[in-house]
Amino acid sequence: MKKYLALLLALCLCLSLAACGSSNNASVAENTETDASAVAENTEAGAGDAAEAAALTTINAGKLTISTSPDFPPFESTDDSGAVIGIEPELMELICQKLGLELQIDAMDFDSALMAAEQGKSDAVVSGVTVTEERKSSYDFTDSYTTITQAIVSKEGSGITMENLGDYTIGVQRGTTGHIYTEEDFGDKVVAYDTYSLVFQALNNGQIDCIVMDDAVAKAYLATNPGLEMTTTTYEPEEYAFGFHKGNPDLVKAVNDALAELKADGTLQSILDKYMSE
Repeated sequence: MKKYLALLLALCLCLSLAACGSSNNASVAENTETDASAVAENTEAGAGDAAEAAALTTINAGKLTISTSPDFPPFESTDDSGAVIGIEPELMELICQKLGLELQIDAMDFDSALMAAEQGKSDAVVSGVTVTEERKSSYDFTDSYTTITQAIVSKEGSGITMENLGDYTIGVQRGTTGHIYTEEDFGDKVVAYDTYSLVFQALNNGQIDCIVMDDAVAKAYLATNPGLEMTTTTYEPEEYAFGFHKGNPDLVKAVNDALAELKADGTLQSILDKYMSE
């Protein structure tokens, strides 16, 4: 009887182990299938990104090269290490991630940044560029991502306004819309400089009476230049966009699609808020 019970218990144990082994094997097989599916899915996504990047023509394969003038906070400036930071570099980095491209930033003065894109030395000028009818003949613009207006910066208590602007010497950055507008309106009262650092140096030294520039940038400079004030102008609001070398519609469309996604999910607005508040 005891032998019979022992045999019966041994048989039950074997059956139990067999069942557990089947269950574990099924679980391993299931996990293996799941892992394989995830790897395949990730591989397909990576291949899709690579294929999309390969389909885009840029001046340097696999890279999006932009020309910019990094003296234009909060849109672009340099940090203590010399890296270009700001609204547009951060935005372009996210766009490049979506397109599977590496971002290459070439820093120079604004006029040179415009020429680089026009001449095909960069894929695009990304430097707080206002869309104008004249510029449309030189660049293929993306959709706009923000709006600004022109402002007047002068020493506190100067009394300079749009109404009496023509009575004063006006400093501008060369090639900007502030340069274009004031030169049309006030001719030889306008003095152009290559960079805003030189324009503000001239203002602080009394070589010019005021500066006409984009309002968001003026606010950033006023934060680090005490004793200055800003007043508004009557010039029309302006749309900022990225100006691409002409004749590359697939690249412009891809950037526009990525930009639309960043607008739709709130990322663009959060970047604007982040730098504007600073």
